[in-house]
Amino acid sequence: MMALVALLATLLMTSCVTSQREPKTHQGTTENIQSVFTGRCWDYDVTKYNNILPRVDAGCNELWDKFFDAFSFSSPCDVQKANYDSFYALADQNLPEDKVMFWSGVYTLSHRFAEAGHNYVTLEDTIIGYLVNSLVWCGQLTKPGVNYTACPEWSDCPLEASESFWAGASATFAKQAKGKVTLMVDGSNPDKPAYRRSSFFGKHELPSMSDAVNEVHVLVTHTLDKPKIEFCGSGSLVDLEEDVTKRGFSYECEDDPVAVMHLLCANEPSSRECLMALAHASGQLADITALPGRHMNAMPDQMAG
Repeated sequence: MMALVALLATLLMTSCVTSQREPKTHQGTTENIQSVFTGRCWDYDVTKYNNILPRVDAGCNELWDKFFDAFSFSSPCDVQKANYDSFYALADQNLPEDKVMFWSGVYTLSHRFAEAGHNYVTLEDTIIGYLVNSLVWCGQLTKPGVNYTACPEWSDCPLEASESFWAGASATFAKQAKGKVTLMVDGSNPDKPAYRRSSFFGKHELPSMSDAVNEVHVLVTHTLDKPKIEFCGSGSLVDLEEDVTKRGFSYECEDDPVAVMHLLCANEPSSRECLMALAHASGQLADITALPGRHMNAMPDQMAG
């Protein structure tokens, strides 16, 4: 009975997964990380992404051992990407053609759009990403080999244990991609351009794609009711097109796809853009600026009519 209660608790913790960690508080390794890891592993094997992604042959304890060995009893700032290679190899999955999605700065929206692998498959849908998504971990030279008090942030050192993991996982994921791949980026962030060569996509994913990829389809999204800073063919997206075509891939870029706008408007139906769609549907588009509390944001020349 106690074992059953422990398993149920672990699976409940699994349901709380939200995003890859970008550490900001120097918290230590997640408590009971082994139980969380193996609980997610059993859950994934039995219930997750069936008929979308193949199961892996390795057992959950074997996967944990390879993951643990990669960073434990080591300095938290001296973990190479290659340390995780044995784990990546054990957790290898064949990815469906034309369904791989990368993302940058739009974790929540990209995963809503991917819909847990039904529309697209993200790194976090694979077992490699799923097992440790949102967890914190780092090692120490003394027993127990794991630091539960404080782990460095990614910016503290170049070979931080979890950053090295996600860098290697991203490259591994990209190597498995085939056909047309999709990248979703944020065109509304005033602090970060939509594409950066130093981003995970620019540094690890795009360079790792094989000849099995033939096209990169970019979806540029914009936050509702916020200024639109970058569009296809402008700003950093010019650099993105250059980098993609240099790799020999076709490049396609799309601003605010209708399907993505539907998702955004489902959450924020009173936003300017969503009210505009309603007004257009009712034949009252000319009156949209008169709606209470709404104003028209500046639009690019090509949209200003």
